[in-house]
Amino acid sequence: MKLRRGPAWAAASLVLLLVFAAYLKPDLAMTLANQLWACF
Repeated sequence: MKLRRGPAWAAASLVLLLVFAAYLKPDLAMTLANQLWACF
């Protein structure tokens, strides 16, 4: 069970890093918000 813990933490850290990097670009955040709003 300890063998799977390392890759899981690495994958979670990578996802969080990508999310934080995406929010450094305000244009991307605004585009995603507009697309979400267009669904309603």
